[in-house]
Parts: sequence; structure tokens; C-alpha cells
Amino acid sequence: MFKRFYVLSVLLIAASFTLPTIAAESDVISMMSVKQRLERMERLVDSDIFRTQARRIDALQQEIAQLRDQLDQQGYELNSIKQRQRSLYVDIDRRINAMETAAPASGLAVPAPSSGSQVVVPKSAPANRTTAAPASAATSDKAKAEYDTAFALLKEGRYKPAITAFEGFLKNNPDSQYADNAQYWLAEASYANRQYQQALSEFQRLITDYPDSTKAQGARLKIAYVYYELKNWPAARETLQQIISLYPDTNLAKKANERLERIQREGH
Repeated sequence: MFKRFYVLSVLLIAASFTLPTIAAESDVISMMSVKQRLERMERLVDSDIFRTQARRIDALQQEIAQLRDQLDQQGYELNSIKQRQRSLYVDIDRRINAMETAAPASGLAVPAPSSGSQVVVPKSAPANRTTAAPASAATSDKAKAEYDTAFALLKEGRYKPAITAFEGFLKNNPDSQYADNAQYWLAEASYANRQYQQALSEFQRLITDYPDSTKAQGARLKIAYVYYELKNWPAARETLQQIISLYPDTNLAKKANERLERIQREGH
């Protein structure tokens, strides 16, 4: 009996030391399990964020690539428009110069390239022009070179230098046979450079100083366009209506009517 009691006592004492150790080890295991679960969840969260960021970066890169493509396309189209504009300037100036050279001094009517209407070439040169004498051939060549330089700047789309060059040409050669052309292209360069007030003054000066110029009709239409850009709708409408009355059944009148319809569509 005593022996059995002794054995039980020993077992109880051993258990009192063993149970706390087992409990501590179980707590450690339990704590490590929670930590491992937290670390796993953090890894999953981090992984989702990185994937989301990667998708966003890919989407942004695609958008940038598309914008670059659009920018390249717009640049190409702009260059094409500029090239067509320069070619148009060259063609119009070439045809006008050819008509002025070929038209006889008897007052033969020739078509104006911009409007298709009949413009009478005067029997004598306009009062603001002079007929060059043989002795002034060198001066005429110099004036032509100045005009060509200014016009080349305009064709290249260098509007500010072209404006300066045409102003210099007109100052140095007020009586040149190219004076009215220079005045017109000075106005055009100002218009293309969005200097609308200056363009308006230059187009008006062309009509005042060179009323017989083949470019006078086109200048009237451009004056209407300038008023349109300045949002002076009453002046634009009045000028366009005057063009239709002055040059009926012409391409110029057609363009004026188209601009009137545009003003009406826009509700001005």
C-alpha cells in the first residue's frame, strides 16, 4: 500500500514539471503558426499590389504608345498641309506672274486665278507702277531677287521673316512691278501668322494702293476671312455680301456664300 502511494506521488511530481513544458511548447507552436499565417497573408497582399501596379504600368505604356502614334500621324498630316499650302502659293504666284507678263497692253480681259471672273488689264501701267527703262535693268533684277527671297521665306512657312522681307521690299521698291504681289503676300503672311489686325490693314492697303491688281478680288475675300477670325460677324457678313454682289456667278462669290452659310450654321 505504501509502495503504491509512493509511485503515485512520484508520477504526480513528474507531471507537475512536464505539463508546463508541454504547454509552453504548444504556445510557441501556436504563436509561430499565427506568425506564419500573417506572413503568408502579407505576401499575398504584396503580390496582388504588385500585379495591379504592373497592370497599370502596362496600360499606361500602351496609352503612351497610342498617343505617340497619334502625335506622329498628326505631325505627318500637318507637314502635308504645309506642303500643299506652299505648293499652292507657288502655283498661284506663277500663274499670276505669267498672266501679267503675257497679257497685251490693249486691255485684253484675262481670268483671275482666285475667282474665275474677268479682270481687265489696264492699257497703261497703274499709277503706282513705273515702266522700267533699260538703264534700270540692274535695279529691276535686284528688286526681283528681293521679292524672290521674301517669297521663298513664305513658302517655307517662316512667316515672321517673310513679313519683314516683304516690308523691306515694299520700302525699297515701291514702284516695282511686283509691288502689288508683295503687298498681297505680306498680308497673307500676317494672316498665316495669326496677326489678324495687321493682315486686315495690309489687305485693305492692297485694295487702296493697287485697285487694278489681279489680287484685289482675292484680298476682299481675305478681308472677310479676317473679320471672321476676329469674330466681327457683322463686318464679315457685310463684306461677304459685297463680294457676292460685286462678283456674281464666280468662284469668289461661291466661296463668299459658303462662308456666309458657315457663319449661319455656327449661329453668329
